[in-house]
Amino acid sequence: MANMLKIFVLKLEKDCYTTEFQDSLLQYLPRGSQLRVKDRLNNNSKLQTVSGELLARYSVGKFTGNPLQEINLIFGEKGKPHIGNLSNIHFNISHSGNYVVCAVASTEVGIDVERVRKVNLRIAERFFSSPELHDLLELDEEARKQYFIILWTIKESYLKAIGRGLTQNLNSFTIRKNGGTYLLTGNEEAAGFGIKTQQLDKEYSMAVCAPLPFPDAETHFVALEDILKAVPKYGF
Repeated sequence: MANMLKIFVLKLEKDCYTTEFQDSLLQYLPRGSQLRVKDRLNNNSKLQTVSGELLARYSVGKFTGNPLQEINLIFGEKGKPHIGNLSNIHFNISHSGNYVVCAVASTEVGIDVERVRKVNLRIAERFFSSPELHDLLELDEEARKQYFIILWTIKESYLKAIGRGLTQNLNSFTIRKNGGTYLLTGNEEAAGFGIKTQQLDKEYSMAVCAPLPFPDAETHFVALEDILKAVPKYGF
């Protein structure tokens, strides 16, 4: 399979947030996944978790062309999610607010989406490298908010791509802007990865990370209605 990367973006609409609708979504998950999420107390957390798994199943099916019922997605409580029966295909999911995103690739891949928010400089000082903090402080307040989230999503997506999550310090590598894109510098491992960033709307920013040479990337916006038409229904 050629070096490919597909990104799938799902925006959750207002009618998704009722308890009845969220409970009805469980029938589209295998029994093991139903048991894993049904007792979550926070309804928003349940919705994001269920829609994330549904989007992942849909995305992997679209990427591979395999029937969705034949795709064995494994979601460990702490480990990086993977495909049990397709070892050469990788996926990663993220959610924030109304957005759920999934990246599928023929290489290791990480993705992160975050809502733009007011910059907490104490967080920046703790987690960003000195060059990153310098670049951030050079900007006016509005530009600083946007750049802070870009840096954060890139860092999260890289750590997810290498499978370490927040067990590695966020300031152990440095992100530098390079024209219209971004470079990972500061250590040899990070320099071997490339980045794609995308503004989903004025409030949300997304970043995807994969090894170099960076795959040809496509972004697809999908509706939950289309996903439910495609994924198998398992019942309760």
